[in-house]
Amino acid sequence: MTGTEPRTEPAPGLRHNRTFQLLWTAQALSDFGSSMSAMALPLVLLAGGSSSAEAAVIGTAMLVVGLVVRIPAGYLSDHRDQRVLMVGCDLARLLAAGVLALCLLVRPLPLWLALAAVVVSVTAVEVFRPSQQKVLRWIVDRDQLPAAISLNQARSYGAEIAAPAVAGFLLGLGQALPFAVDAVTFGVSALCVAAAPGVRRAVAARLPEAGAPAAAPGRPAERFWPRLTAGFRYLGGHRPLLYLALYFSGVNLGFSAFGYVLILGVGGGSGGATAVGAAMSTAALAGLCGSLIAPRAQRLLRMPVLIMAGPAASALLLLAAWRTGSTVAVAAGFSALCLLTPVVGVVFSTIMATSVPEEVYGRVNSSLSLLAQLPQCAGPMAAGLLLLNLSLPGTAAVLGVLFAGLAVVAPALPDLTRTAPDAPAGEER
Repeated sequence: MTGTEPRTEPAPGLRHNRTFQLLWTAQALSDFGSSMSAMALPLVLLAGGSSSAEAAVIGTAMLVVGLVVRIPAGYLSDHRDQRVLMVGCDLARLLAAGVLALCLLVRPLPLWLALAAVVVSVTAVEVFRPSQQKVLRWIVDRDQLPAAISLNQARSYGAEIAAPAVAGFLLGLGQALPFAVDAVTFGVSALCVAAAPGVRRAVAARLPEAGAPAAAPGRPAERFWPRLTAGFRYLGGHRPLLYLALYFSGVNLGFSAFGYVLILGVGGGSGGATAVGAAMSTAALAGLCGSLIAPRAQRLLRMPVLIMAGPAASALLLLAAWRTGSTVAVAAGFSALCLLTPVVGVVFSTIMATSVPEEVYGRVNSSLSLLAQLPQCAGPMAAGLLLLNLSLPGTAAVLGVLFAGLAVVAPALPDLTRTAPDAPAGEER
């Protein structure tokens, strides 16, 4: 099975699709709450007497836990009831945020409890994401997928724009408040998922596919490890997807390093904190706009052109920053990348949702995400080393060369909008 399940009746438009609206609203609230908690948690630890190094462990833990559980999470989304998984993940995150809020009402937050909450919350996020992505292709018609994915992506950028200011306001009223609000958002999200009629019907119709596959007569059951790694095997048999994953790993490394160069290089100067805050808010707004224009851009431009646009624009602005020493050009380059990268994300996610076999979709999505995002871990360290040995203009030049190289390679990448990968014969679950 490739692509979305055929429907006997056309799905309603997104504005009238009650199931999609419930899921989108639920996740908009929980994304907002999670963004608040992610910002508030290190600040609460610092206020409680933890060192900067201890507070920074939170960010590292979020990244490491996410990478470790991503493949098992994809496996679960392919083999278990996605509705139960999503509700369970929301309830787990509600519990984690609630415990933090209760603890802060009576005492400073210990580091071990903060780390435990991070492990629970990030694990739940990683399980929820592929389950939701799989359900999306069941409740939305194929021709509506680009718009649905665009709105989902815009939702995350909207949360990033609004959450920091609200988190700062709530922290001023009480340290427990951001986490209490976060817990409420997860409770609402769980109720919305449970109440969404289309999710219940879609999952019920596919429960035989979601369970562990039965062995064929006379054939031993497939072992757990081959089933767990089916996503990597699928990518190995579909080289265009693998090439794109490797390309995006380079883009993600550059993006991660770029963000930290902006924070450390610009933020260290006079008025740097204000400048960085403005730059990050502008970049988040650019990402929101990029997500919203993605369906139209997909119809007008070929995929290699869309992939090339972000790195090319950033390279030009970074090289301008190298020549002029302008921090405005550095910030503009980051915003350009944030504007154009979501467009590619929507196009690529649509291709995945309409071409990857349903029975391995969660594992393929998780495997590709892991390959593409793993190099991001080196981004902050690379930024620090560059700024330690070079000036900000010199660092901008290095990043400009990296993005220019990525832009040059982009036209040679496969255009999956014209040659979407087909399911291999006999692809196993």
